[in-house]
Amino acid sequence: MNSRPSLIWRAASAFAVVTAAVLTIVGVFLYRSLESELAYRDDLALMGRLEQVRALLQDSDDLVALQQRPRLYQNMLGNQDSLLLVGRGSAADIIAINPHDDRVPVLAAVPAGQVPTRAQVVLWQAADATPVLLLAGEARGRGGEALQVTVGKRLGERAAMLASYRMRIYMAVVGGALSALLLGLLLLRKALKPLRQIATSVSGISPGTLDYRLALDNVPRELSEPVQALNAMLERLDGSFARLSQFSADLAHEMRTPLHTLLSSNGQALSQARSVAEYQEVLASNVEEFERLNRMVANLLFLARADHGDCPLALQPIDLPTLGEELCEYFEALAQDRGLELHNGLQGTLVADCVLLQRAIANLLANAVKHAAPDTRVELSNAVIQGATVISVKNLGAVLPPQHLARVFERFYRADETRTDPGNSGGLGLAIVKSIMDLHGGRAQVSSEAGATVFSLRFDPAVQAVTR
Repeated sequence: MNSRPSLIWRAASAFAVVTAAVLTIVGVFLYRSLESELAYRDDLALMGRLEQVRALLQDSDDLVALQQRPRLYQNMLGNQDSLLLVGRGSAADIIAINPHDDRVPVLAAVPAGQVPTRAQVVLWQAADATPVLLLAGEARGRGGEALQVTVGKRLGERAAMLASYRMRIYMAVVGGALSALLLGLLLLRKALKPLRQIATSVSGISPGTLDYRLALDNVPRELSEPVQALNAMLERLDGSFARLSQFSADLAHEMRTPLHTLLSSNGQALSQARSVAEYQEVLASNVEEFERLNRMVANLLFLARADHGDCPLALQPIDLPTLGEELCEYFEALAQDRGLELHNGLQGTLVADCVLLQRAIANLLANAVKHAAPDTRVELSNAVIQGATVISVKNLGAVLPPQHLARVFERFYRADETRTDPGNSGGLGLAIVKSIMDLHGGRAQVSSEAGATVFSLRFDPAVQAVTR
């Protein structure tokens, strides 16, 4: 069982985390803004209260009369969290309104006539750990008597309000994250429904239904490219499966002929007593068939390794005239039997794998000698075309029909079904040429017109194939 979280859960969780982060940032911003605004208002209120008390003391004719009117100051303060201390010194011997009996510390007083600022407001902590704002200032009585005024406000109410606000922010963040998670699960499950439908369709494809293609009509735009890629993959699989089936059938057909020959010849040899010469003739025939089977198996192994990239290239500079001369000398006897002339027109140097290049050109020469018209010439040449080195093998004779040109490099495909040639490669010679060129990053090409057939090996500059 797969224990990894599903894509829906991961996406919804990420959506919830992002939502929680955004809400947290917004909440912190709003909280800091509110805290700053409340602090600003409290400071202004404390500064204004100091100025009011200063004006009241300056306009009063008798301080004794002020002492006898405590309700006036209580109404001025407006709640039980404010304090007001007025005295001729550090002691509040004129007015002392301190509902919580806070032991106020000695503060630096704002000089008389100077407007207080926020920087002069002091934050102090009372004995019960409640923060208190304090502001002290000098004042003058009616007769110019020097007085000291201390105003303050306990911040318990503000702290309680901010705590409540914080709790609401926490609840909003948690609630928003849960809502985002549930909403994300719902929306993603609905959004991924087409993907589940595609998965259901693909799961029903078998080797017998590789021709099935996914419909693009109702597919969301975001899934259009993956669906097209899946269809392209199915197209390739269908083609590969068809080629594999055809390859298996062709392989069985090709191997059946030599095996049938071996069984027949050996059966006849064993049906009655034979002379030594007759047994030797049978054995010689068997050797030829075994050699044919051996070549076929070797070619198949080479193609299999080439398909899997298991044929490392030993790139080196190759002298093309020398290589052409060696190949023409090898095929000279076979060419003379057919009245053919071999012409080596190779020039310059090519960087490639010498063994594989020799094998590719040899296969092309064998094919050309086999199909060339008698008393004609097979030409081996090379040229530089658009920066690429092209080696060509040209023979004169019957042209290949267009329907064969596109398939001559397929395995076991032969335009001519003749199998009498002992050196026949079993329809794998040109397929090997194509695989060799694929290993070099080049291309094998063929053209057939006006009584001439030309097979070409094109080495692109990108694989460091050069001539000079």
